[in-house]
Amino acid sequence: MVEKSDGDRLICHSRGKKSLGVVGDRVLWQATGDEGTIEKIEARRNLFFRQDDMRTKSFASNLDQILILIAAEPAFSSSQLSRALIAAEAAGITPVIALNKSDLAQPFSQAWDWLEPYRRMNYQVLRLTLRLTGEAERSALLNIFDGKTTLVLGPSGSGKSTLINLLKPGALAQTGEISQALNSGKHTTTRTTWYWVDDQHTTALIDSPGFQEFGLNHIEPAKLARYMPDLQSHASDCKFYNCSHLHEPGCSVISALESSPNPGGISINRYKIYSELHAELSGLSRY
Repeated sequence: MVEKSDGDRLICHSRGKKSLGVVGDRVLWQATGDEGTIEKIEARRNLFFRQDDMRTKSFASNLDQILILIAAEPAFSSSQLSRALIAAEAAGITPVIALNKSDLAQPFSQAWDWLEPYRRMNYQVLRLTLRLTGEAERSALLNIFDGKTTLVLGPSGSGKSTLINLLKPGALAQTGEISQALNSGKHTTTRTTWYWVDDQHTTALIDSPGFQEFGLNHIEPAKLARYMPDLQSHASDCKFYNCSHLHEPGCSVISALESSPNPGGISINRYKIYSELHAELSGLSRY
């Protein structure tokens, strides 16, 4: 779907067999009857994507921020959260973390404590109860998105659809109409869709399908630490310039691991995620 300058949307097809466009692209297009043809994709400010052994999945382009929405229940994966944050850092896009279902006292408290390392990294972390959100909370949320293009990312069940409908009432009805026009069946979990939140078309939310895996095959293992702020803040003090932060003597990252004499250090869980990711990425064939 391409949105024209007058706000109308129409189905457009890319030239050739392969579609290279993603949600958020600015394109040059030409009318062909009731539909159109995409002639050119203009240069992107950024592109947020994941990559595994099988394929590259592009979510959206030209983003101002990414809202990573997780919930107290079902339990979220700290590894998947870290992977999404690394991909955002690598793309130069500001991430915001939101923890939903604060009405579930015990699981929310445990999840909130688990997110302490991310708050120490100065990530913005929001407390949400989307199904109980009143007008004051809705206004506060709108302020976070005001004037920005935001991709809403998260696993199935985290509340993405609830958030979209809260900030853009009737959004799923609009999505259903688009799905019918494209003959692609039901939406909600299968397509990435752009919504204008305001009548002035200055604030946009992009709904994305839930995901179970988040590959980072496009990240070089030697560059991994620079996309993890807690490790990066210590990495420059390592004895060796090419330190892998895994076994070298004089490694400041290893020295900064959380312990009783160093309670505010790098989280053991975060370092475990780094070590596992480094091993995973080091095992790839790179050309």
